Amino acid sequence: MNAAVSRRLFFLFLAVILAAAVWLRLPGLALRPMHHDEANQALKFGALLERGEYRYDKTEHHGPSLYYLTLPVAWLSTRATLASLDEAALRTVPLIFGSALILLLLVFEGALSRPAILFAGLLIALSPAFAYYSRFYIQEMIFVFFMAAFLGSLWRAVTRPSTGWTIACGFSAGMMFATKETSVVVFAAAAAGLALTRLSGRREKAGANLFTGPHWHRLFLGLAVAVLTSAVFFSSFFKNPAGIVDSAVALRTYLLRGAFPGLHTHPWTYYLGLLAYSKSGSGPVWTEALILVLALAGSLAAFRRKSGDFLRFVFFTTVLTAAVYSLIPYKTPWNVLPLHLGFIILAGSGAAAIFRSLRNNAQKTLVGCLLFAGLAHLGWEAARANFRDFANPRNPYVYAQTSLDFLKLVRRVEEAGAVSSEHGRTLIKVVCGPYETWPLPWYLRRFDRVGYWTSWSEAGGFDGVSAVIASQDQAERLGPELEGRFQAEYYGLRPGALLTLFIREDLWDRLVKYR
Repeated sequence: MNAAVSRRLFFLFLAVILAAAVWLRLPGLALRPMHHDEANQALKFGALLERGEYRYDKTEHHGPSLYYLTLPVAWLSTRATLASLDEAALRTVPLIFGSALILLLLVFEGALSRPAILFAGLLIALSPAFAYYSRFYIQEMIFVFFMAAFLGSLWRAVTRPSTGWTIACGFSAGMMFATKETSVVVFAAAAAGLALTRLSGRREKAGANLFTGPHWHRLFLGLAVAVLTSAVFFSSFFKNPAGIVDSAVALRTYLLRGAFPGLHTHPWTYYLGLLAYSKSGSGPVWTEALILVLALAGSLAAFRRKSGDFLRFVFFTTVLTAAVYSLIPYKTPWNVLPLHLGFIILAGSGAAAIFRSLRNNAQKTLVGCLLFAGLAHLGWEAARANFRDFANPRNPYVYAQTSLDFLKLVRRVEEAGAVSSEHGRTLIKVVCGPYETWPLPWYLRRFDRVGYWTSWSEAGGFDGVSAVIASQDQAERLGPELEGRFQAEYYGLRPGALLTLFIREDLWDRLVKYR
């Protein structure tokens, strides 16, 4: 009876944690302007939605799973065209996977205690990094979801060998690769983690047969499922078989990008610093140090408990993943999530181990109060990241983010289109380099006549054009040509990038009249 009550309470607490996670992620999904990466992904999905067209690009955009997994959300919300999509619909996809990650922790039941799972779920729910990127239409949250599934099913497949867990492991691995080709780093770290766990000398009896003959057939089965799963996506469901080969060729592209990162160069301490302590100017301190401290406690527990085999596996895998990610010069803040997942699993076990070690109620009360304060601070940071500083560069998870000022440009273009005699046939010319062009194609998707050029000399004449949007360097050259026929306005695109909006004189006069 007590066990049944305990299980009911476990699922009740897990449901409450899931509700808290959704509460921190769902409201105001459209608040933050579309990041240029999000906009690019959205246009690619639009082609798949409208025309069923998707062809894997081995040089950009990572894997295809994001686009195909967005289709059910679009269908359920009755969105059939790019123009009908909005930010909230697209960001629902990472929100679903970022929230479902908490339920997915159930795959660790048995390997982790129930308190450890609940603590880990609570940390995922309140982590500013996980909360922020659960509202970001890029591949990361899908990748981390399947990474958790991969680690859990891999451990079960090698310690409790079964066909079902082998297939689950292969499918998760295939989805990881179909999401981000760089998943090979995690695969290598997990394989090394298993080997180091075995060599550590503390393993379950079932784990003693790891890598031995009787399980080779399951290894081949798992690999076959992984290859087939990824091949289905990379080949656009076998419409483009070349995409399978391209996915392997892409590894070289990402290897070179990692070695020669350009603007994305950061020191090896970047990810740990991002989580431990971040402060910009007079802005607030951002920290997830609570998770790092608890992860350290979990790591110590993994090497002190005889039943800590799975924790050791997570520890080795996480340390190796973090080492590789840190040594690669190319860094973006969302890439912290794969290693942060490992920290959180260790932290959940660390919190449970600490409470287990306390001998009296006074100690438990004191530690409970300290932990509650730390969790409350994490929740405050997550809320601030999502609902207040969602586009503020002082938020460490904001990276090359489109500014709020850019939305004023979009509204101005829409106003010009509304007063134009051409109405929906308003002609707009965009003259910008690739870096300054995005996310304009997303925000101008409802205009039928929009052209994009990288230089003013290629754009041709400007007779009959209602508006011209130009990057700073191109605006300087366009200014003399458009002078007397267009009025210029200036808007920030993102830190260090400025756009000039030229509005035709007659439309300008109408806007002034109706303002």
